Amino acid sequence: MVIVAENCLPSISAPNYANLLKANSCLTQAYKVSVLNGLPQGSSPLKLHCASGNDDLGFHTLNINQDFSWKFCESIIQNTLFFCHLWWGSKNIAFDAFSSNSIEDCPEGVCLWVAKSDGIYFRFNVIGQLEKKYSWQ
Repeated sequence: MVIVAENCLPSISAPNYANLLKANSCLTQAYKVSVLNGLPQGSSPLKLHCASGNDDLGFHTLNINQDFSWKFCESIIQNTLFFCHLWWGSKNIAFDAFSSNSIEDCPEGVCLWVAKSDGIYFRFNVIGQLEKKYSWQ
């Protein structure tokens, strides 16, 4: 598995992003997962930690509208799993950010998670609608 961590990427259109993923020379499907701080202006920063069984992507602090992104190639045996734990003030949530068991959620190879004041939202492609998946705990 190849992983590239990125912070605050510029917006990339769907056709250009598909070409970028192909350029990674993956033998399997390439994916990009992003976590965006979509919390209200004036909110405390979003803190997060993401990892897989093989790769710890570290702890990160995101200000409003900042994101943390990583790219990787799917495992040949299709058992890739990345989880994230997010903290916002006294609230937190842990969830699977990517799982080979649900790759249909990222058909274009792009998965976006957005933290909002009422919970965590997911968008499974470059231009789709956000859908609430989790409430803060």
